[in-house]
Amino acid sequence: MGKQFIKIAAVYFALSALLSVIIDVSGDYRLSSVQSHIHLLGWTALGTIGLIYVAFPALSVTMLARVHFWLHNIGLPVLVLATVGKKYEVPDIGVWIIMGWVLLAVGVVLFMVNVWDRLR
Repeated sequence: MGKQFIKIAAVYFALSALLSVIIDVSGDYRLSSVQSHIHLLGWTALGTIGLIYVAFPALSVTMLARVHFWLHNIGLPVLVLATVGKKYEVPDIGVWIIMGWVLLAVGVVLFMVNVWDRLR
């Protein structure tokens, strides 16, 4: 799973850089927090986790690693898109933000359990 985490982290890095350019060129800084979330939770977090899984391959072959991957990569786009909606005042978007955060948080807890359980 380490390589998959690193590959998807690279996608988030590209999206973060692209959004940075769009924000700067447009002068509309409402999406700065969205760019930060993509960068930190996508590129930085998933890249670091991928490197951990490459360094400790026993962690990457577990069901916890696979479930974490999917929860993180479903939760982050939900969170990002819902946050964009909030910035542009889409009504009733709050529940989607909560769902994104819950998916991310559960995934992160699974990563923590995986590390604490398997890393010896």
